[in-house]
Amino acid sequence: MLIAMAIAIVSFHQPPILPLESFLFQVELRFPKLIGAEAERLAVTAKRRAKQGAFDPQITLGTESLRYNSASTRGKASAGVSNELGIEVATPQGLKLATGRSWNAGSVKSPDSATGSDGSYFLYAKLPLARGGGINEKLVGLAQARLAEPAATLNLAGLRQNTLLEASLTYFEWSGAVQKLQIARKLLDVGIFRATGLQKELAKGLQAAITLTEAEAEVERRRANFIKAQRDLDKATLKLSKFTWDGSDLFKLSPAPLRQPELLAESALAEALQRARDLRPELQLIALQTESTRLEGKLAQNDLRPAVDLVFSPSADLGNKSVGGAYKFGVTASIPLYQNDARGRREEALQKEQKFTREAELLQRTIELEVRDANSAIQRSQERFIAAQERYAKTKKVEEGELKLFQAGLGTLFLVNQREQATAEAGSLLIDIQVEYEQAQAAFLAASMSF
Repeated sequence: MLIAMAIAIVSFHQPPILPLESFLFQVELRFPKLIGAEAERLAVTAKRRAKQGAFDPQITLGTESLRYNSASTRGKASAGVSNELGIEVATPQGLKLATGRSWNAGSVKSPDSATGSDGSYFLYAKLPLARGGGINEKLVGLAQARLAEPAATLNLAGLRQNTLLEASLTYFEWSGAVQKLQIARKLLDVGIFRATGLQKELAKGLQAAITLTEAEAEVERRRANFIKAQRDLDKATLKLSKFTWDGSDLFKLSPAPLRQPELLAESALAEALQRARDLRPELQLIALQTESTRLEGKLAQNDLRPAVDLVFSPSADLGNKSVGGAYKFGVTASIPLYQNDARGRREEALQKEQKFTREAELLQRTIELEVRDANSAIQRSQERFIAAQERYAKTKKVEEGELKLFQAGLGTLFLVNQREQATAEAGSLLIDIQVEYEQAQAAFLAASMSF
């Protein structure tokens, strides 16, 4: 039975390797969250286009037929027809422009509507001199929509870095679990092989029954550890499957080997810090949010001013009974008695700007610490790996020596098992350090926007 199990375990073959680069490429190409973020970015562009619609030219057309009791000929019905066709547009600076033609027939009700037989051709301009001049709600809405476009692009860039980082960390967990399973498998193979040999020696009367019992107990302990390592691998594989959307079956693939830790170049930290300051989307997002808030503050400040609008509309009246040149000129004013709305919005914008300033200061420090922390993790993992390598070499040497003593009848199986377990633990520690190193490298890349 033990020999059959050993053959089943040894028959394991190496599946195809899934390189990290290929894996991350598929994540970037197919991960739903990234695809959704791209759709959201396009939606922001569509919203900006909608805000531009506030300044689209408009064609106006109106016609009106009247039958009424005229004040000048009371008791006698009067009738008239009024028509108007024009084009009007509002500019982002608040200026409203229009041009068109009006023509009326019959007894029009209002003297202002009278035109010659060929109608009246007019221009119209309304210019805000105070409130709404240079800045207005529609202009701020469009400006904020334009700021939202680079903000959406930055959000996508940040999400990409975070997604690739999470995927990389999970990939290395998977890689470590694969290698730990190999150690557990090898340890179990050795235990089964030794128990099989002792069984044969017992049949020849060369070993005590208690020694075989101890060997078989050790096999069962190692089998339990092997099953635990298999479960850890299953867990890591399923966790990694969250990022595979190309139909890959990770249970039929294996990761690339973990690298031995190496120190970064001396200039790498300074370059990473500068790159993080220049490219980290969080800092740029804070700047865009601050600019958007400043626009709100400027609008609120402008709304504290009275509404004073200048209206000028020259026209040419043509045809029979026309008067030739005509015009309309006037000024309208509106002065609010209370300004709680504008004052409150202005104060809110000022406080938000202060908040963003402090957040930017904290974010700069946080980003710098993230880069330095990842660099420290890389350096310490390299130092730990050297120490762990030395430990592994010595435990392996002790294991080999203990096995020779046992084979010479000078040692015990218990000590052999203990030495083999110590070697396996030292090997697992090397794998843990390699995983930490790879994850620190991934964190360093993400912190410096280098994915």
